[in-house]
Amino acid sequence: MRIRSGDRTDVPLLLAFGDEAVAWMNARGNTQQWGTAAWTGDPKREEQFVKRVETGGLRILEDDDGTPLGAMVITEDCQVYVPAAEERELYVNFLIASRAHSGRGIGRTLIDRAKHEAAEKGIDLLRVDCWAGEDGNLVKVYESYGFTPVQEFNVGEWPGMLLAMRLSEQASQ
Repeated sequence: MRIRSGDRTDVPLLLAFGDEAVAWMNARGNTQQWGTAAWTGDPKREEQFVKRVETGGLRILEDDDGTPLGAMVITEDCQVYVPAAEERELYVNFLIASRAHSGRGIGRTLIDRAKHEAAEKGIDLLRVDCWAGEDGNLVKVYESYGFTPVQEFNVGEWPGMLLAMRLSEQASQ
């Protein structure tokens, strides 16, 4: 597998990953995390991804043959619905793995890349937020990557969890 920087031309890929995830979640009865509508063809969703991609923080994980496996957007700015850090940070604004390739460590590989990029920039704090519904299953995934829950929050009816990781603590373990 390899990771490349992405750009505007990758927005349809991100939307397709979202379509896969929404269908998979809905089939499991989860209609709250990302709703029930396909992302492809949604102008608002497309505009959100264009803005995210323009930060320069899009990373695409591909198989050796070029097959896209997952994507991540990292920036030094957190989401508007969580409190800003009191220090410089790298924030995982978006992380998704293709459902067709689940079980291959895609999320972990991308988080490892975020840790590497933070360290290269001299940043010790890596943060992410995620949906905290469904008994916190996604929170547990991020904990398995080395994140620690920091704060619960809600965006309307959507329950979320802010998580953080200190690279200096990870290095000492």
